[in-house]
Amino acid sequence: MAYVIDYELLEKLEEKVGKEEAKKIAQTIELIYNELDKKSESLAQQKKLELKDELTKELATKADLILVKTELEAKIDKEVLKLQNDIQKLDKKFTIMFIVLAFLIIFINKDAVELIIKLLPFAK
Repeated sequence: MAYVIDYELLEKLEEKVGKEEAKKIAQTIELIYNELDKKSESLAQQKKLELKDELTKELATKADLILVKTELEAKIDKEVLKLQNDIQKLDKKFTIMFIVLAFLIIFINKDAVELIIKLLPFAK
């Protein structure tokens, strides 16, 4: 962005130092402003890149999230299998306990044996 000196400022400079000298001073001021503008743009770009690098190190990227997702899915699958095994073990235990309970009822209670004998013809 080029900087242009005000006409009033240029007139005041011409009055104080003369027309040629005022022109040189104005050109020097414009050069200084142009250099400052270039340096500020360069510095802003550098700060932007530094900030981007810093944020890249601190924030999670898509790849990081995919990795964590994969790890969590693996852990969940492992826990599901463990729970399914536990449920199968409990199912077997309850089945055994039910059979034992049924035999105990049959052997201890005489009326239960008679009832089962009466119900057997209907089971066919």
